[in-house]
Amino acid sequence: MRSCPKKSTISSIVRGTVTISPGDTLPMSATSALYVTARPDRSDNVPRAILDGSSGKPPPVAAARFSGPIDFPFRFELTDEDCTAEGTAMLEGRSERWWEGLDMIVSARLDSDGVAQTRDPEDLVGRGVYKNREDVEVKLQGRGFGGKFVTKKVLK
Repeated sequence: MRSCPKKSTISSIVRGTVTISPGDTLPMSATSALYVTARPDRSDNVPRAILDGSSGKPPPVAAARFSGPIDFPFRFELTDEDCTAEGTAMLEGRSERWWEGLDMIVSARLDSDGVAQTRDPEDLVGRGVYKNREDVEVKLQGRGFGGKFVTKKVLK
């Protein structure tokens, strides 16, 4: 992943814990991975060049992939080193990133095959809000009937 502009120290963007609901079956395999992303929870200050290609939804500013085996609860931290290309944009004429100081929506997905582009009905998903620089808890759960229906694998 591309890094944010270099600073003298690496800064934390978001940190927290991913948990699972009691009784959920973990879709773990040798290739399973946990994906964690952070995006601002409002779009009113997203640079126009970024927002134009995003259908009005703020893009992720940081993302990371954690490979298995993964034990829960799982502590994570996304730092400057996890910035996406959109997360590197600075405010025009200033030395701060456009999203600094905003609350973040933190999403996590335990992906059974470890491939970000695929969606398996057994993947677990969750989200939380990172506010006031306090750790966020993201509770994973099943995708529900609708999510399982949409991602159902076609049997031949």
